[in-house]
Amino acid sequence: MCLEAGRVGKLHLQRHGVAIPSLTTPIMYPVVSLMTGSTPHGGGLWKYILRDFMKRDVPLFSQVLHFLDFPVNGKRLKKWRSKTVREWYREINGPYEAPLVLDSGGFKLLYNMGLDLSEFGINAETEADDILALQEDMGGDVIASLDYPLPPGLVRAEAERRMNRSLQNAFRVAERIAGYRNPPFLYICCHGQSQADIEEYVRKVFDRLLGVLPAFGLAVGSLVPLRGKKKDPEILERILGVLKGVPESERGRTPIHVFGVSGELTPLLAYMGIDSFDSTSYIQTARGLTYSHPETRRKQKIMELDETSCTCHVCREVPLDEMHLALSEDARYRRTSTGKYKSEYYAAIALHNFEMEVELLSRMRQAIESGDSLEALVRHAQVSRGLNAAVGWLLENDEIFANRMAKTVFNVTDSRGNAARPIERKLSQRFLIAGSLRPEENGEGSLSISLEYTPDAFSVPEDYTPPKDKSVLLAIPCAGKKPYSLSRTHSIVTTKLQTAFGESETSIHRVTLSGLYGPVPEEMESEEAVLRYDFQLSPRNTVQIQLGADRLCAYLEKYADHYNLIVGYATSRAYRKVFELTQARRSDFVLLPTNPKQKRLTEFFRHVHLDELVEVLSTVAEPLCKE
Repeated sequence: MCLEAGRVGKLHLQRHGVAIPSLTTPIMYPVVSLMTGSTPHGGGLWKYILRDFMKRDVPLFSQVLHFLDFPVNGKRLKKWRSKTVREWYREINGPYEAPLVLDSGGFKLLYNMGLDLSEFGINAETEADDILALQEDMGGDVIASLDYPLPPGLVRAEAERRMNRSLQNAFRVAERIAGYRNPPFLYICCHGQSQADIEEYVRKVFDRLLGVLPAFGLAVGSLVPLRGKKKDPEILERILGVLKGVPESERGRTPIHVFGVSGELTPLLAYMGIDSFDSTSYIQTARGLTYSHPETRRKQKIMELDETSCTCHVCREVPLDEMHLALSEDARYRRTSTGKYKSEYYAAIALHNFEMEVELLSRMRQAIESGDSLEALVRHAQVSRGLNAAVGWLLENDEIFANRMAKTVFNVTDSRGNAARPIERKLSQRFLIAGSLRPEENGEGSLSISLEYTPDAFSVPEDYTPPKDKSVLLAIPCAGKKPYSLSRTHSIVTTKLQTAFGESETSIHRVTLSGLYGPVPEEMESEEAVLRYDFQLSPRNTVQIQLGADRLCAYLEKYADHYNLIVGYATSRAYRKVFELTQARRSDFVLLPTNPKQKRLTEFFRHVHLDELVEVLSTVAEPLCKE
């Protein structure tokens, strides 16, 4: 079998004089937050990022529920909706003509059951219509239908229901905008748990919508969690399912977007025929002061760089020594000695990182347009890290690529860095093995998850008694990985405490604060309802936050006398709110860290906060002190 390597989409649409790039393969959209406060002047680094992108007419991608992460209430949103986003920002940044792509925010709603959005004009009964109205009010040139993503391992019956709901929403939106004189360009969101799933899904889309709209695109979802689990072959399988599902007559005019996939995998997907991508990694890495090297693309801490050879517009305009000076100062909420706020430098790092994403994809675009996509992909595979499984899958599925790779010669070095003799590429078999791994061979369990567990599915039994040898209660937030004790957050805390207290660490009783259930004692974290649920607590979910606080307070009311010390350690906003409500009702509850710079998960791992945890435990709880 051979893939349609490097097809170039040529669909050009016009809306309000704006060219909708479908595009010339491929393009990378930056994901942005457009409504970060009550006005378009923005807050933090976003105003600098938006100013740069809009000045350069960069097409922007946003999901319409992004404002839930910012202090935007219903009244402020109503004011925003009085004009389009483009009109608001033109008053500040001048003319902005590039396309604005608005996703539905389905992923935002995925884990937040019971989230009341009625103050924003979004109700559960009319969700799809309300989201479309918001996209229209914001002035989206390109919109995506409201979808229901599939977390990895979701039980089959739930997955089928969610796929059907996504399809029905897509049909409803398509048929509604078909009557518009000047409709936005619609991307149909596609989901599936396998290649066959998503191929059938796409066929249903074309069976229903061919002739309803003059043209539409496909947007592939549910891939971000797979990327996090390093399951590139599964991502590629689903991409192939989409490509196979498009009728032959429509392949040259149907743009395909992939949600949330960026980095080293994008040239390979572009080779397969994907037209566009969106990226959040550029800003996520910048928040940790992480800089993408212009040549190796490796991530480096900006404060550890002595120099940079980058010639992107950001690095030309912002000298490295100026950035070092400003970022090293203690200047929160005020200007640094350079006359700029620190947030402007964080934005500069983010903009540089995005330029590196664009450069990687631009090279592949140029190769596709010149008919050199195969050679470009081989070169990319030679120098990229972490693509073994993806390349293995491609070797199995593309004869042309496999034959070309078989002829590739790699120069290798010995352990001392000296040049060794060139060897033929004999690694194909290793790649093939890596590319065909099954979940059980990766050491992962096969236990499926469900989104339909409710808060009543688990609670601490009435006859429960905390272990006698546990004298200190440490409450920390839950994690996506189950059992909780195997997660990164829990493992880091455990390692820190074991290093500090040695064997005495066993007297700490870990009680996990589940966003869905409330307190979960460590000895119960392997119960089925705890292992199989999937839920993320939103700071906006006041009902669930109150429930978590009520259940934690009830636990403490019953068992507080068992402990010498009760500590809660959390940095993310939602879980911090639960602990703050608990602290307000109980004077014996110690909330740490006492002064996090931000209410974000990244603060959880800061040494200064973990050291404070150790200090409080060792000072107040004598059994923990090393002899």
